[in-house]
Amino acid sequence: MITLKDYIGKIYKEVTNAKVQSDIETLAIAQEYVNNPMLKHFSVPNIRIKDMELTIPVAVDSINTSSAYTEREVQNVYEAAFEKVYLSFYPFKTVRLEEMKSSVTQKAAPIAATAVVELTTVSAATQSPDTPTTATSSEEQLRTAETVKASELTYESVNTNYAKNFAEAIYGLVSSEIEQGEFYAQLIPEIERNLQPKSFALEELPVIVETSRLKQISDPGSMISIKVNITDDAMEWTTDVDENGNTIQVLNYE
Repeated sequence: MITLKDYIGKIYKEVTNAKVQSDIETLAIAQEYVNNPMLKHFSVPNIRIKDMELTIPVAVDSINTSSAYTEREVQNVYEAAFEKVYLSFYPFKTVRLEEMKSSVTQKAAPIAATAVVELTTVSAATQSPDTPTTATSSEEQLRTAETVKASELTYESVNTNYAKNFAEAIYGLVSSEIEQGEFYAQLIPEIERNLQPKSFALEELPVIVETSRLKQISDPGSMISIKVNITDDAMEWTTDVDENGNTIQVLNYE
């Protein structure tokens, strides 16, 4: 799936390549003109792009637009939170921390795997109603939203719930060193702070550009038009001689 950033970049690249081909063709024509006793008195045709405006229809592929975390990312947050909290109590027990790392990973992995599923579901269901979606994904999101609404879940409540699950699972490793209430009071907020909903970058938005797929979309809300303005700023090599007599070439705008 192509992103909006890559698609616009490809458009600019193709326009540039078209200009290159135009210049090559102009050179070939110029050679014909100079060798023709009649044509050599005429100006050589040359196409210049002054201002080009393109309006291109695309559709947002909302199937891939949920800015959810991966299992590995959630697990990393859990493990990093544990490390930070433990060192806040015992900053010099780095050897003890290293000894616990494999156990922390074993306990964090299954909780992170389940957490990421619910966090992704809630994130998709509570997506802004103004976010464009494809017809298929709209139906899927509606069903998901109804499920989440019925259970009154929110991203924050799910995040907190699994942070507590991790705290309960991991506390046995430090129960002889840290009081339970103090441990929970630091670990859970630390996880919550580092698992906030991701903001989706517009330039990373996956888009549908194929004509065949665009024709199949029945939801007008998923269609957007990109208006691209291209101005020709040609560059030319300039040859000069520096103070030491060396010939230098610089690429400058006309």
